[in-house]
Amino acid sequence: MNWKKIHLLLFTFCRYFLATIIILYAFAKIFETQFTSQPSIYDKPIGSLTGFQLTWYYYGYSYWYGFIIAITQITSGLLLFFRKTTRLGITIYLTFMINILLMDFAYDIEDAKGMAVTLTLMALFVFLSDYKAFFKYFVQEPLVFNQESTPNWFKKISKIKYILIPLILIGIPTVVLTLKNKYMEKNQFYGKWINEKNNDKLYFEALKTFQVVKKNENNAYIKGTYAFTKDSIFLYFNNEVTNDQQNQVYLKGKYIIKDSVMTISTKQSEVMLKQIRNY
Repeated sequence: MNWKKIHLLLFTFCRYFLATIIILYAFAKIFETQFTSQPSIYDKPIGSLTGFQLTWYYYGYSYWYGFIIAITQITSGLLLFFRKTTRLGITIYLTFMINILLMDFAYDIEDAKGMAVTLTLMALFVFLSDYKAFFKYFVQEPLVFNQESTPNWFKKISKIKYILIPLILIGIPTVVLTLKNKYMEKNQFYGKWINEKNNDKLYFEALKTFQVVKKNENNAYIKGTYAFTKDSIFLYFNNEVTNDQQNQVYLKGKYIIKDSVMTISTKQSEVMLKQIRNY
């Protein structure tokens, strides 16, 4: 059995198959038969959308972005049809194909998983069939500025990377986590609450901000910031509409949270909020 000939046949079949299928998907994007959401999707709350619905709506939001993806796919497909440009074509192909594969599994796009796995494996087969050339180019070939052309003083300075890399790997996560704990903390208020008196929706959000939305509406009519102590909470106006409300108090009082119900006792009355979602 001539394995080299079989390898050649499989290699050629995979190139043509990958090119044909990806060009098919590309024109589906251009002619908007892919990334098209049904009318019923537009009236659903975002939290109720499936991974498939969310992904299709997101990518379908911008036509020109999908068009660019399609052009990239067509380019890689055309390059795969020719042996001399196969290396470039398969490199481009894998850059978006692996991303598609991860997206299909991360967002549980069930109907697309099988094809994504098939195309990725075939693309890896084409790529690895020529692994010696890729290894030589990416690893063995010298850079534009090799060691011989680099001044000695620059070589010494470049050793600072052995200090810089650990500092970056430790310092950046530390800073990000510190900022997250300070500004993005999900405290006991974080989430969606319903005012049991008028059914207004009260959202406590990141950066200690809040917004109030009327029942059956989507846009906030009150926005602001909040602060709290062990037993008291203060909600301050921060509306762009009326500058005289800047930093004025919208609501303040003593609070008690029990069984997902928060009671805020003010001088005038009591406000009862029921927590619907804490995300």
